[in-house]
Amino acid sequence: MTRKLRGSSAPITLALLVGLILIAGCSGDGAPTPTPGGMDDVLPALALRGATVHQSVSGDAGCPGSPLRSNAARLEISVAGDQQRYSVYLFRWRRPAHFEAAAQPFDQCLAEFLAQSDGEVPIDQVEAPPWRAYGPGWSEDVLVIVEDALRDLSGT
Repeated sequence: MTRKLRGSSAPITLALLVGLILIAGCSGDGAPTPTPGGMDDVLPALALRGATVHQSVSGDAGCPGSPLRSNAARLEISVAGDQQRYSVYLFRWRRPAHFEAAAQPFDQCLAEFLAQSDGEVPIDQVEAPPWRAYGPGWSEDVLVIVEDALRDLSGT
């Protein structure tokens, strides 16, 4: 048995039209923008590039006087063919304004770290917003791995 609906179809048409307009308005003007990866994404990003992470310590900025502890983690890594372990002091900021504002405290942290080591070992560093990293005496392989991982995680 077939039933006929009575009444105007105008309210249904209007509701469908409004729904389509809302959907179109929420879709934006293109693909979503890349979102930087978080601290949990660093370990797999390093491993994909051939690093082995032996230790991870949250809150270790490498410079005791630094206010950057909440942004920091220290990683101990090695790379294939090299038995040495390398320290990577890693920092991440959630907002671009905080990243920019932390440039001077980060530079002060580097200076404090360098003073503690008597300047005998060169300090390498990488910057790929929202990330900064540094460490003493990195091999060329470690520098490339850290830089590539952080650049990929930066979403740029």
